[in-house]
Amino acid sequence: MNNLIEFDFPFSQLSLIAERESWRKEIYRPVYYLHKWWARRLGSVFRGIILGACLDSSEDFWRNYYSKKVFNEKIVFDPFMGSGVTVGEALKLGCRAIGRDINPVPYLSSKAALSKYSMMEVLSAFRKLEKDIAPKLLSYFDTRTKEGEKAIVLYYFLVKIVSCPKCNGEIDLFTTRIFSKNAVPRKDPSARSVCPGCGEINFTTFDSISVECPKCGLIYDPQQGNIKGQYVKCNHCQSNFRLVDRMAQLENPLSFRRYAKLILTPDGRKKYEALNSFDKEIEIRIFNEFSGILDNIPCETIAPGYNTNQILKHNYKYWHQLFSDRQLVCIKRFVDAIKTINDDRLRVLFACLLSGTLEFNNIFTSFKGEGTGAVRHMFANHILKPEMMPLEANIWGTNKSSGAFSCLFNSRVERALSYKSDPFELRLNGSKSTKVHGINIPLSHSIADDFNSFNSDMETVYLSTGDSSSTDLPDNSVDLVVTDPPFFDNVHYSELADFFYYWLNQIIDLSSKNTTRSFAEVQDTNAELFTAKLTSVFAESRRVLRSDGLFIFTYHHSRHEGWTAVHRAIRHAGFACVQSYPIKAEMSVSMPLQQAKSPIHLDLIVVCRKDTEIRNGTYKKSPNIMNVVNSAKKQVSALKGAGIKVSLGDAKVILMGRLLCEIHAMRQLDLEEKYLDDIEDDIDSYVGQVASTRGEVLYEEVSHHPAQMTLFEEMAEYLANKANAADAKSRAAD
Repeated sequence: MNNLIEFDFPFSQLSLIAERESWRKEIYRPVYYLHKWWARRLGSVFRGIILGACLDSSEDFWRNYYSKKVFNEKIVFDPFMGSGVTVGEALKLGCRAIGRDINPVPYLSSKAALSKYSMMEVLSAFRKLEKDIAPKLLSYFDTRTKEGEKAIVLYYFLVKIVSCPKCNGEIDLFTTRIFSKNAVPRKDPSARSVCPGCGEINFTTFDSISVECPKCGLIYDPQQGNIKGQYVKCNHCQSNFRLVDRMAQLENPLSFRRYAKLILTPDGRKKYEALNSFDKEIEIRIFNEFSGILDNIPCETIAPGYNTNQILKHNYKYWHQLFSDRQLVCIKRFVDAIKTINDDRLRVLFACLLSGTLEFNNIFTSFKGEGTGAVRHMFANHILKPEMMPLEANIWGTNKSSGAFSCLFNSRVERALSYKSDPFELRLNGSKSTKVHGINIPLSHSIADDFNSFNSDMETVYLSTGDSSSTDLPDNSVDLVVTDPPFFDNVHYSELADFFYYWLNQIIDLSSKNTTRSFAEVQDTNAELFTAKLTSVFAESRRVLRSDGLFIFTYHHSRHEGWTAVHRAIRHAGFACVQSYPIKAEMSVSMPLQQAKSPIHLDLIVVCRKDTEIRNGTYKKSPNIMNVVNSAKKQVSALKGAGIKVSLGDAKVILMGRLLCEIHAMRQLDLEEKYLDDIEDDIDSYVGQVASTRGEVLYEEVSHHPAQMTLFEEMAEYLANKANAADAKSRAAD
């Protein structure tokens, strides 16, 4: 069969759909958003990849994209399952699917996402939890207004406290005295600040530099706090010191105090107030209850690591220390209640719901502001970053809450269940989009625990957790391997996932291990280790792949080691690239992309075959660099013609994809690697020159002429001159 994706693929038009999906991924693909996971890819992209790999080259892609397909003779395997995007998209197309991940957290969330439920049984389980524990949980957030009226607390505002190393006075670590403002202050400049003299909550504006407290008469600058960057100023003795130095002298994490609350009155009004005597009594009651359960909370240590060393420096030694006493009391009640759910499917679902809720309910969260989802979750920056002004939210929640258990049940679980019953696709109509229903297989499956069970029951999906370099899949048993491997970088998912695993393991009893970290995890800062592990998984994928099957993955990288690693993994596993396409990846406004010097908005779709199965394969002595540049230029032009932005970083990604396809035709690994090293150095040198003289470049379509495409002609000339110079030097040496 001549697979469509090997010869043609509508990457530019599919990128437009992917870009639209990226704006509201949790709305357009809610089934993959039941629980937090990192580097989730776009469902429309993987639907397109699988479809293109299943269709014959003579078939029409878009007619099939928006029609019901049942490829039940195809088995698709994803060895880096993550949140289950590949598996879910394969199932929607009627394929049989196998997913595996070394980390138990994405395994559980994928299991929760893809299992078979009825809306009635899920609602019934939720109503029982609501009846059994909601009244008690909400009582921890009871309050009284200044006038003595009953109310419920939506959010408590906390501030960390440190003792001065010189005078031992207690210092509130306010970064600013303004603790609440609108998410878009230009539209609504109103803000709230806390008086440093008496603690009164004062109305002000977000940019005010002077407030007179009506209660104590103190005039203060609300923009100023006691900590700026690394340095703390003592308001008692006026000394200055570095917080990290002070933490090294202490044994425990910083304590905190609650100084303000946002309350909801019975008539639906929101009010900011300082804490009163009623709140202090609640605090005492919670502290006493917390003291009674402390011995029943496991003390699991936080291991050192790239993504955990920062909080270890702040003396967070155990995972439960990332929560307030009120939060721990509430979570313990949740854990005990969910553990009593007898049905394994429902217990996993609600365990994942609670685990996802905890991302918004810990002392590493902060207040985003009015006019948006109020809670800034703890992984907003992909790191564990201690907050000096944390937020303590109502964990069960109200209809005005953000990030609460009941709210996430509505926005995540109910939305996902609705999508599972009738998964839809987006169709673009100019600037608008419509949802196309009735073209997908519902996502409701029994979960097989081993390959034999999967093989004997056509209605199952096989999900497992473990090292994907060693599986129970037979040789030549799958038709497609489609995946998104980890990148060679410093975000170690397991180090962050341990935050969730700590609680999930108490409910599901996954393992006697207290961490998801594994030596076999394909995530290392050491390039050789990363390459070896990636190669092992790729080699296992080759073993289980049928002789005429395709191995397809998405990838991008900005560093030389990242490209060398993926090239070696492909070739040493016994594959060769036959095709590559650029495709829309993350939103360009995401934090990792904003921080990049030349942001990468695109992934590569890399299509590989077993080296012995490459059709019409010919040995080449050296690649044709003009072919590489010209094919990359065409792909950039196609993207720009569709209105997709292409940065200088994206241009390199596209070039590297075309280069891999070209050099793998050499069929001589040593020569391929040397050529890759040399040419990437040349590309980086060229890109560096452009960036230093012209700044960031976005390739743009102007009228009928693709402006700035001359950069590719310049690049071709640059690379050709380098190659000619190298040849001349070689001849001279001879």
